[in-house]
Amino acid sequence: MAEEQKEKYLGLYTILPSELSLQLAEVALDLKIRDQIQDKIKEVEQSKATSQELSRQIQKLAKDLTTILTKLKAKTDNVVQAKTDQKVLGEELDGCNSKLMELDAAVQKFLEQNGQLGKPLAKKIGKLTELHQQTIRQAENRLSKLNQAASHLEEYNEMLELILKWIEKAKVLAHGTIAWNSASQLREQYILHQTLLEESKEIDSELEAMTEKLQYLTSVYCTEKMSQQVAELGRETEELRQMIKIRLQNLQDAAKDMKKFEAELKKLQAALEQAQATLTSPEVGRLSLKEQLSHRQHLLSEMESLKPKVQAVQLCQSALRIPEDVVASLPLCHAALRLQEEASRLQHTAIQQCNIMQAGAGYPHQ
Repeated sequence: MAEEQKEKYLGLYTILPSELSLQLAEVALDLKIRDQIQDKIKEVEQSKATSQELSRQIQKLAKDLTTILTKLKAKTDNVVQAKTDQKVLGEELDGCNSKLMELDAAVQKFLEQNGQLGKPLAKKIGKLTELHQQTIRQAENRLSKLNQAASHLEEYNEMLELILKWIEKAKVLAHGTIAWNSASQLREQYILHQTLLEESKEIDSELEAMTEKLQYLTSVYCTEKMSQQVAELGRETEELRQMIKIRLQNLQDAAKDMKKFEAELKKLQAALEQAQATLTSPEVGRLSLKEQLSHRQHLLSEMESLKPKVQAVQLCQSALRIPEDVVASLPLCHAALRLQEEASRLQHTAIQQCNIMQAGAGYPHQ
């Protein structure tokens, strides 16, 4: 418009009036200022848009890092799969590191150009860097624990196998039928129970070691079921231990009584064998009738010593700490009964022989 007015007045061979020239200059200045304002507005809007975009990228990266961190804190029940997943997460973390470096450079550049507007972004980048470092530490720590978890699990399973084998043996022994036939059998069973009870002392230390393994594993491995398993193994082991202790005492008592019973039986049997040998000795038959009678009478007086032996056998049998329903079927009890009957028979035979000899010699009967 100013140029047109200049051309117009130039065509009239005169100059542009000062008043009009001033007005045009003012308009031109206003227009220039307006353009500057518009440029500034565009610049500010562009800066805001850039700030928003950088903020959005920071937020997205923070979300990605948080997702990775959450996965890194998650527990597993499969170490092999967890290591594979860890490798993938490590690659994702490397990608986040590259994005963070790019974002950090962009924010620094923006901060230099925009000053105050860039300060909030700088703070966000600082927090994002902290989150990134935290995620890296978590990844390194988890990888280390996963590597250790494999050996801890192997050792845990070895101890578990040992305990389960003991429990299996203990169940068989604790619920098995006791053989009460002889002191030697009872002694052998006593030793088996005692040996197993001694082995149970190792079970306690194994259970403690398993609990320690779970403490190492708990940060990366799902140990809830394993903890329950250890507690159940402890309870089952203790129950079996108490059962074995009771049986051990019963076996010890029974073996002690049976040993005494067997000893008294042997004494009675030896005395009976001696009496039987004397009673049936061919040498006695070569003696005179009077001498035979004297010999039989002496034998009868010796047979009186069988009574306390028979009583001792009966007393030992009644004192046996063995289930009543078992005592009646014991071979030793049958043998005891047979020996008692044999003692009675021998005594009766000796009395008969004495009576016959007394009759033959003219003496009155006993």
